[in-house]
Amino acid sequence: MKLHEMPKSPNRRKKRVGRGESSGWGKTAGKGNKGAKARSGYRVSPVTSGIPWYRKLPIRGFSNFRFRRNRPHVALKRLLPFIERGISEFDLEILIEKGVVRGGTKEIKIIGNEELPAAITITAEQFSEGAAAAISRAGGHTILIGENVKVSEVGMV
Repeated sequence: MKLHEMPKSPNRRKKRVGRGESSGWGKTAGKGNKGAKARSGYRVSPVTSGIPWYRKLPIRGFSNFRFRRNRPHVALKRLLPFIERGISEFDLEILIEKGVVRGGTKEIKIIGNEELPAAITITAEQFSEGAAAAISRAGGHTILIGENVKVSEVGMV
C-alpha cells in the first residue's frame, strides 16, 4: 500500500486555522473582520452566560400565570374519618392541625361530590360546585372567606 492509496480516516482532525493563506483558513482564520469576536481573549459575558435563552428575552404581552393562586385542594373524602368521629366544623386551622393540609398554607379549595353522613360547616376560600352541593344536601353550610366573593357564591352560604 502506498501513501496515496491509503483510505481517509473517518476520525481525522479538523483543519488547523490561521496557518497561511493557501490553507483556506489564513489571515482572519474564519473570524471575519474586526470587532470584539475577532480579537484574542473574547469571552461570552458572564452576566448572561449561564441564564437560559428564554429568560434573556423581554416579557411581551400579559399572562395571569404569574398571579395565580395555588390553593391546595381538599377532597370531602379526606374529611369523612373526622366527620365519623364527631367533628362538624372545619376551617384552615383545624385542617392543618389534623394533618389534612400542610402548615404554612394560607388558602384552600374544597372539592369532591361525596355523600356526607352528617351536616358539617366548612370555612374556605373556594368550593367546587359539586362540593357545595354535597354539603348542602347533607344539611351543612359553606362559608366563603376572601375578597373575591361572587353574588352567585353567596347564595350557597
